[in-house]
Amino acid sequence: MMFSKLKTTRQYKPSFFSALQFQGIGIGIGMLLSIPIGSSAAFFLWALEEVTKIRMAYSYLLYGLPFAGMGMGYLYYRWGKHANSGNAVIRKSLVDAQTPIPMHMGPMVLGSTLVAHLFGASVGREGTALQMAAAMVRPVVRFLNLSEKHYRMALTAAIAGGFGAVFGTPWAGLVFALEWNKKQPLRAQALLPACITALLSDRICTAWGISHSSFPAPQIPEFTVTYIGWMLAAGVLFGLLARSFVLLQMVVRKVATTWIPFPPLRLFWGGVLFVMMVSILHTDRYLGLGLPIIQEAFSETLSWEDPFWKLVLTALVLGVGFKGGEVTPLFFMGATMGSALTLVFPYSPGLWAAVGWVAVFAGATHTPLACIVMAAELFGPEVLPAAAIACAVAYGTSGRKTVYAE
Repeated sequence: MMFSKLKTTRQYKPSFFSALQFQGIGIGIGMLLSIPIGSSAAFFLWALEEVTKIRMAYSYLLYGLPFAGMGMGYLYYRWGKHANSGNAVIRKSLVDAQTPIPMHMGPMVLGSTLVAHLFGASVGREGTALQMAAAMVRPVVRFLNLSEKHYRMALTAAIAGGFGAVFGTPWAGLVFALEWNKKQPLRAQALLPACITALLSDRICTAWGISHSSFPAPQIPEFTVTYIGWMLAAGVLFGLLARSFVLLQMVVRKVATTWIPFPPLRLFWGGVLFVMMVSILHTDRYLGLGLPIIQEAFSETLSWEDPFWKLVLTALVLGVGFKGGEVTPLFFMGATMGSALTLVFPYSPGLWAAVGWVAVFAGATHTPLACIVMAAELFGPEVLPAAAIACAVAYGTSGRKTVYAE
């Protein structure tokens, strides 16, 4: 049987020594998991860079996206089963430890994400990192014959490690893991193991020679009432952008599954529509992660077209079922929209790109605290006041739905 049940935990008030033992086991599991999590993140980032180079060298690969999508769709339809639920099954397993996370989820999402990027799909990478990390937890917990409580704690730690390693932001990974699913029990008990796993996974990833993207620290103007007012206004716009993306992705998913119930055909026709739209636009700016465009946003004022088309194309491919993630495309939307704001807003493009980067992410995922911490890690502590205001407002105006549909 692939998924044997975990040991259930008796309900009793733990003593000081049992709580200490629980934390010790959690720290040990976190240290153990950080090795494969950090190493798998390093391999994923290296492979992602390589397939992106191939795609850029051979632009005609874009026209193979519909057929690649059909192949991935059939793979998940025939053998994926629970793995196709992606992040939703991880969030459910955090609450109900008996919900199985398939062990084959990791290699399947890794392969399908690399294929999607090879053929130019506008997808991200965080979903792949989280799913690879989460798929490693249950075998370890079962092998050690531990309880449901240890499993949920280890799963939280794995999420922190996967997120922190793939973006090079371990502290944001820690907060994201604790904030991601507010219904999960034992969040406080998972704090120390998750912290250790996030820090070690990131160090192991970089030890393999992986370097993360770096961005210039923005120029921070004087903190005044006017400055606060501009951040409040921008936070509303960033929240509405996040809300638009979430709703459009939901609409695409609902329409696509209604009109084309067979997943392989759904990905095929979604790929056809994506290729047609990109061909009409006559640009490759919106293919893949779009990291060079994000870099541009920090130094110059970009067009309003950049966040709009990234939103539309990403919602399309993710809505029909391509694998990857939403977060890096959200970074793209936020940074480019922030840059475009300088057409009418004061201050430098770099400041607005940094604030938009985290605020749109906060609104679309409902993890504002993680986004504030990420702003400090990526752009320096000086940006914290602006990021905190914009993330809070974006979170409040983005609506009840998130990109993590259940």
